[in-house]
Amino acid sequence: MLTDFILASVHHILIFGLFALLGAQLVLVRPGMDAGIIAKVGRLDRVYGILALGVLLAGLARVFEGAKGPAYYFANHIFLTKLTLFIIVGLLSIRPTLDFIGWNRALKNDPGALPADAAIRRTRLFIHIEATLLILLPVLAAAMARGYGTR
Repeated sequence: MLTDFILASVHHILIFGLFALLGAQLVLVRPGMDAGIIAKVGRLDRVYGILALGVLLAGLARVFEGAKGPAYYFANHIFLTKLTLFIIVGLLSIRPTLDFIGWNRALKNDPGALPADAAIRRTRLFIHIEATLLILLPVLAAAMARGYGTR
């Protein structure tokens, strides 16, 4: 029981961190960014990646070491939807990550090499889509907590 509580707590705290970092990216990534903001967004994105990995590992620990066990989770279509959405969000986050890496590399070679507004808008669109899908995860979690999704 204590293990399940600890795993759930860690999982939720890490998810809140993901939301915070994605929100920060939405605030910071916009046309007219300067080199300082681009460097900051790159650092935030690295932490976002670490937290996302933590969310996945804590979630898997809950599945395999938590009170309900894997048979419950893998028979629940809402859980499978949550897992699929999380993977989609992860795949969508690759594009902004590559952009942040590229922008920072370009700035190291030329301090005046700021990204074009169109590139920033494209990256921002990916972040918006990530955020939209990520917000569905707690909704699905609330459904699971109420017993929906079992066959």
